[in-house]
Amino acid sequence: MTLSIAIVVPTWNRAADVGRCLASLARLTYANRRTIVVDNGSRASERAALHAIVCGVAAAAVIELPENRGFAAAVNTGVAAAFADGCDAVLVLNDDAEVDPGLLEALVAAAAADAAVGVVAPRIVDAESGREVSRGERVHVPLLCLPRTWLRVRGAARAPYRVSGVLGAAFLVTRACWERVGALAEPFFAYYEEVEYWLRVRAAGLAIVVVPSVAVRHRGFRGFAGGFTPLAAYLKARNLPLVVRRHGGLLARVMFLPTYLALIAASALGYALRGGGVPVVRALLLGVRDAWNGRGGPPPALVAPDAR
Repeated sequence: MTLSIAIVVPTWNRAADVGRCLASLARLTYANRRTIVVDNGSRASERAALHAIVCGVAAAAVIELPENRGFAAAVNTGVAAAFADGCDAVLVLNDDAEVDPGLLEALVAAAAADAAVGVVAPRIVDAESGREVSRGERVHVPLLCLPRTWLRVRGAARAPYRVSGVLGAAFLVTRACWERVGALAEPFFAYYEEVEYWLRVRAAGLAIVVVPSVAVRHRGFRGFAGGFTPLAAYLKARNLPLVVRRHGGLLARVMFLPTYLALIAASALGYALRGGGVPVVRALLLGVRDAWNGRGGPPPALVAPDAR
């Protein structure tokens, strides 16, 4: 008997992206699956377009949230619904991602091969350039401020292997893992909630595995160096220290602080020198302030007037 798999796709005002994502899911060869799209308080026109897209897809449904509660809350809503419906595992997938047809068979096989596995993920490639972005991440609290490209797993292995973290664009979580570790931390709203989750998964004694023989194509990669909106700038500046507050001891905090402050200063300077960069700089500084005060939850309207 094959496992029952749900695919949870959180979205906010991106019906067209969801349409492309669902078109790729239709090519999956794994039959025992269903799709749950969680609409995170999209505006009326986007929500109507989303329903028009999903209604034509077999074994797919939309869960509507009345307001934007953040990526973590949308994932939690969809995963909870899937497990309440009797699913054995859930693939969490970004709405701007597209999958290989054999993705689920490969991920399910890797999860079944080791009882200690709680999370399984594919390689992630950039949808526009085709370059490999990640085949696993090295997630260690003192190093969180370093560029993620420095800490990524390298190599050409094809067999599954254990890692300390993965990108949150696509990952399969087992029911046993979710029940032991709990849900994503909603105070993060978005960004770094998956990093915090990997730390909890490992603390619970469960393994995170990458299956490099299958890939998910993902758009929109952005780091501190470029492409920030004020919302992303605020959340990244705020959430990094919140992860350290939860999981770092004194030594980790001491090691983290200089690199964090250097990262913020360099980012703020870079945006200050750009035309129109003032809102991003303001958002970065607000993120630092709220991180210092230990504030989580939704972003302030000043940096994201349309996100609430």
